[in-house]
Amino acid sequence: MSAQGSAIVQETAVIRPAGRGFWGRARKMWRDQPLGVVGAALVLLMVAVAAFAEVIAPYSPLMTHRGLSFAPPSLRFWLGTDELGRDVLSRVLYGSRLSLYVGLVSVFIGTSIGAVVGVVSGYAGKRVDILLQRIIDTIMAFPTLILALAIVAVLGPSLDNVVIAVSVVLIPRGARVLRSAALSVKENPYVEAARAIGCSNTRVLLRHVAPQCVAPYIIVATAAIGWAITVEATLNFLGVGAPPPTPSWGAMLSGAGRQHLETSPWIAISPGVALSLTVFGFSLLGDSLRDVLDPRLRRA
Repeated sequence: MSAQGSAIVQETAVIRPAGRGFWGRARKMWRDQPLGVVGAALVLLMVAVAAFAEVIAPYSPLMTHRGLSFAPPSLRFWLGTDELGRDVLSRVLYGSRLSLYVGLVSVFIGTSIGAVVGVVSGYAGKRVDILLQRIIDTIMAFPTLILALAIVAVLGPSLDNVVIAVSVVLIPRGARVLRSAALSVKENPYVEAARAIGCSNTRVLLRHVAPQCVAPYIIVATAAIGWAITVEATLNFLGVGAPPPTPSWGAMLSGAGRQHLETSPWIAISPGVALSLTVFGFSLLGDSLRDVLDPRLRRA
């Protein structure tokens, strides 16, 4: 082989396809969905804070410090203290657990129930569709927050009841979106072919229609988490959420945080910023997942 041929072979050997590897994929993702990367980073940060709150928090969220009520931010208390001398930073860190727990669990329950109702309604059609959609319309007839407040008022203020209330108000959102997806999927030729060869409706629904509705389900669930966290904070702000002294962002915004906003603003600002960043992160992530998973929104 000539020297020129050897050089070409050596150069070819070191050339690697662009975009492979972790950093290559990361650069491509940053180029295609920069806001999605920012949202994912915020979500991962909040999840890490919630998971390691016991390690990160300098104090127990229930520990009081005598004579240090309404202490301003300092080297000892980075975000100051509240009316009982409790460290605000520790309560914000532990409050992330409650918010993420309610957001993730309620979205999973509510969106899953709505997805089942929507897929069955869209595929079955006729009387089943009419009956299920009238139930969904009944739930949607009530304002979201009013319905959640009514459910918690009937069941009693507790964390589990907040999860139930938020799950119920999330059902119509998942049902409507997944019904539309099922109506579109069931008209595809492969669904007609499955029916033609004698597959039962249950098999067609589970094996051919439902799997095609996974992408809309993920989009709806991700976008709803931030909304669910906001509703949870609102219920705690109104005093019908988790009972005190459980650390909650909504409860911290209410009470002393609202009454002493002018003299001790750090009590309300800290949980407010944490709540805003969490909702912002999930919103960005949900929008980016919609752009990636929805074929109609993909870039050419």
